[in-house]
Amino acid sequence: MNSNPLQEIESEKNLIGYLLMRGVAGQEDLGLSPDDFYMDTHRRVFEAVTDLINEGTNIDLVTVTNQMREKRLFKDESRDLEYITSLYKDTVPFQPLDYYVRRVKRVSDRRKYVEALTQAIDKVKIEPGENDSVFSLVEQSLMDISRQERSKGLRKVKDDANALIDYIKNVVAASQNGTGGINGLKTHFTGLDMATTGLKSHELMILAARPGNGKTTFALNIAANAALKERKTVVIFSLEMSRIELLLKLISADARIDSYALKAGTLTSAQMTQLKDSIGNITSASLYIDDSGYLTIQEFSARLRQLRTTEEVGLVIVDYLQLMSDPKAAMGGRQQEVANISRGLKQMAREVGCPIIALSQMNRSIENRSKDQRPQLSDLRESGAIEQDADIVCFIYREEMVKPPEELDPNKRGMAEIIIAKNRAGATADFPLMFNPKISRFDNVPL
Repeated sequence: MNSNPLQEIESEKNLIGYLLMRGVAGQEDLGLSPDDFYMDTHRRVFEAVTDLINEGTNIDLVTVTNQMREKRLFKDESRDLEYITSLYKDTVPFQPLDYYVRRVKRVSDRRKYVEALTQAIDKVKIEPGENDSVFSLVEQSLMDISRQERSKGLRKVKDDANALIDYIKNVVAASQNGTGGINGLKTHFTGLDMATTGLKSHELMILAARPGNGKTTFALNIAANAALKERKTVVIFSLEMSRIELLLKLISADARIDSYALKAGTLTSAQMTQLKDSIGNITSASLYIDDSGYLTIQEFSARLRQLRTTEEVGLVIVDYLQLMSDPKAAMGGRQQEVANISRGLKQMAREVGCPIIALSQMNRSIENRSKDQRPQLSDLRESGAIEQDADIVCFIYREEMVKPPEELDPNKRGMAEIIIAKNRAGATADFPLMFNPKISRFDNVPL
């Protein structure tokens, strides 16, 4: 029995001996590096093996020892040669090569994790700054080790056969069970769901609009639908509005009660009954709100990781992107800072495994266009990085916000146009929704 869980010398010996006797079929990448080995001699031997694989040279005792000699990898040539020859002669591997590769890699990852934990302890002791920022640095270093462990590098596509079959089965099942082929998270806004087939677990969606067009309301409506209708855990990071303001919007939309009447307290007895029911609905949902006001991308990541230890997060909303900060990137200017924040949001969508909707500001230059003020991708503030990282970019456009009443088409009153200007996994589209700002609610247009 191995008394040290951080080293497996016998597995290393068997792996090296196997390579010296039988080589590597197809000269494939083994997914190991020299520093995955605990013994120094084994590291140096495997460095020579790696060089030979990269050169396309067959692996055997002669080629390996010659390579070590040419690369000056011997420390004591006579002793090293004696040891390597003994591995070649005496090793009798009873398992296939990949068995020993997995064993060596497993204990190597554990050693790296222990090293990361040790460094993390030292960092916690000496790192300046707020706890959230320090803890985020520690968590990030540990997540890097986990990602490296899960990474498989180059893989033959035949390894994905089962996953592809399962995906197709799910798509077909979704199209046949009345969900209209929606295989991601349903927003319950028909046009959006049809264009995206639902929000996917790794996607970053940017929702942008000029002030007063209802982007916070639209995001909250999606949040309520995900929490109440899809029974998902939804997390809202609000950097502008308080949690009470957000809850009032959610309740107003659910009860369809005028938010002004709600705030003024001028409610009828029937409305009070509706209100109580809606308060029960909203407060019983799996909703989390963070209204800290000031939020760095590091704090955002740390809080999500912490919640993920106890909850399976289904949707995250950030209101809004440009109010976030990244102290590490601030010295490089605002463009660089926003780029880091955008990239951090995308990475967290992949890491946590849920869609993230980030609200975004738009440039004021859109107001200077005399004819068509319908938004486009270049209207995103600090648009380059945001557009690049986003999987989906949606705009809200309300014609009644830009045209005087006498020029407005009567059919456009109370209407909003949702413009999907980017859709990495599908087609762009636009569709109408009814919008009633008094009750903080968007609704599908009846067919």
